[in-house]
Parts: sequence; C-alpha cells; structure tokens
Amino acid sequence: MKSVIDKILVYKNYSIRRTLEVLDSGAKGIVLLVDDDKKLLGTITDGDIRRAILKGISLEDSIEKVTHFNPVSVNHSMTKDEIKDIFIKKAVKDIPIVDENNIVIDLITINDILLPNGKENLVIIMAGGLGTRLKDLTREIPKPMLKVGSDPLLEHIINNFKKYGFNKFLFSVNYKAEIIENYFQNGIAYGVKINYIKEKKRLGTAGGIKLGTDYIDKDFFVINGDIFTNVNVEAMMNYHKENNFGITVGVRKYFYEIPYGVIEVENKNIKELKEKPTIDYLINGGVYCLSPSMTEFIPEDTYYEITDLINLCIEKGIPVGYYEITDYWMDIGKLEDYQKVNEDIYKLVALDREGD
Repeated sequence: MKSVIDKILVYKNYSIRRTLEVLDSGAKGIVLLVDDDKKLLGTITDGDIRRAILKGISLEDSIEKVTHFNPVSVNHSMTKDEIKDIFIKKAVKDIPIVDENNIVIDLITINDILLPNGKENLVIIMAGGLGTRLKDLTREIPKPMLKVGSDPLLEHIINNFKKYGFNKFLFSVNYKAEIIENYFQNGIAYGVKINYIKEKKRLGTAGGIKLGTDYIDKDFFVINGDIFTNVNVEAMMNYHKENNFGITVGVRKYFYEIPYGVIEVENKNIKELKEKPTIDYLINGGVYCLSPSMTEFIPEDTYYEITDLINLCIEKGIPVGYYEITDYWMDIGKLEDYQKVNEDIYKLVALDREGD
C-alpha cells in the first residue's frame, strides 16, 4: 500500500497531464519530482501548471518543463523552530523533508508549524452520509453541516476534541463533499489540521476507515458525523489504552418504558405483576477508539460496517470494551432529534463557559 508521501511523488517520465492526476488524487496542491531512488529533484504546484497552461504549454509535455529544481527542503533531524525559521525566510507554504541522502520522507506545511502541539491520536470523522432521514434539510447540504446553534455540527465535533488537545483530523467525505472541504479547508482557521479521504462508493463506517490507513500509526478515534456530544474524549482514550482494548465502543444508557403491566408467570401462576416497568439497555453511541492493528481486519474496497469489525474481533478473541457516555449525547438521525439539540445547545454553551 502506498504511504501518504508516495501519493504526491512524480517522476521524470511523467507528462503534465499525468502529474495533474497525481495532484488531484494527492490533494496537497503540490507534488515532488524524484528520481528512481526517491531522491528529491524538484517541486511542482497546481499554480505552476495553471500558469504554464495559460502560456500555451501542452498537457503532453514533460513535467520537467514546469519543475522548480533545487527546491527548499529540510532535514528530518531539524527542530520545529529551525524549520519555522526556514518557512519565514523562504516565504513558502510547503517544504519537503529529506534524510541525509536527500531521499524524500515527508512533506511539512506551514499549517503543521503553526498548529499548537496536540495529542498524537488521529480523529476520523465519518462525514459522507446522505442524511436521507432528514429529507429536505439535507437536500442542499450534507447532514454534518447542519447548523446546531450558529455553527455546523462538524464544528462542534471538532471543538469538543480540540478542548481535550486532539487537533489532527481526517474527514471521510462523499455526499456534497465540496461543501465540507470549502468550509473547513485544511483546518488552520479552526486551530486544527484536517486531511480528507473520499469514498467513491459507499463503503460503510469501517470501509471508510480503511481508506485512511496511511494516516494511522497510533490509537485513534472514529466518530459519526451526526453525533453531538460533549463526552470527555481524553478520558475515553486513556480508558481504551489502560485496558488494552482492540476497540472501545462509546455507549449510552437507553431507557424504555413498557406501556403495559408486565406479568411474570411460573407453572400457570402469576409470580409478579409489574406496572409499566422501565428496561435499560446500552446502545452504540457512534464514538470509538481503535488500535491501529484493527485496520488489518478491514477488507479493501468493500462495504464493511464497524459493527462487522467489532463482531469479527469478538470472534477472534480480541478484547472489545465499552466506555459509558454520561455526558450530553444526541444522535441527530431524526427531525425531532435535530430540533431537540438546537433547543439544548444554548444551555450547554452556558454550562461550558461556567466550567471554564
């Protein structure tokens, strides 16, 4: 499987057309020209190609015609402050990171430098659903972009994680993805870093996780993009790690009142009569912590739900735990749920400010 950096590498025999395809799939706005040993030769941005096309260059011409050779690069052993100085002096947005042999190992952006040091755990937000149960509300915008109070639901999700020091996000998008990408872009305006993976077909929750494998090297979160909660995600991740679970499922107590008297019988006799008893269940809260090895069990390019992954882990004897969400939680699946969370939001914001 390609690493993230491999997806933005191009070679001398590439045409401008082929390089444009790499630019599009890499979604970084820049590609790196390397030799067969992956030694850095130059850089090409989408702006370089756009300006060249306006000057009449052919898409079938060699990419070398628009390459910036001898580009700015930094060694992987340099400190963040040293790299920051280079960004300032050279006035660039992206800098390749190379090793002692000039082999490309990563790409650092100005966003990476400006971003406060946060926790290492990635947060994957599943934001590609159609939101069909909300009908007219999601005809023009994806459900995660519905306003809760004055801000999109996705922004509330980001803010809750950021509150606990998690600032690295991966959005899995599909339906009307451009609305989400145009709004949040790379995340720098929100004090976070956002990358995107795109489902070209419906893959289910776990299938979407599989697309993000290249970004995952530590325990990570997955949260559905239609969940509004102020759960303490730091405590949940700590609990997940302390117990060495393969997967930890955020759960919520759900109470159901049977609207009748319930009769318990034994040998044709009534043993007990309970009037309208309440039964409580633990339900799936749509928030998960996973260890990185769990991605190995997800099939490639296949519709696969996270419930399938959980059941497979249980079958294999891999520990699957639960973490009870006692904080505010709402699955915005129905119109009445959406109306309720909008009624509650102002109280929650007030309480949050009191806590600060």
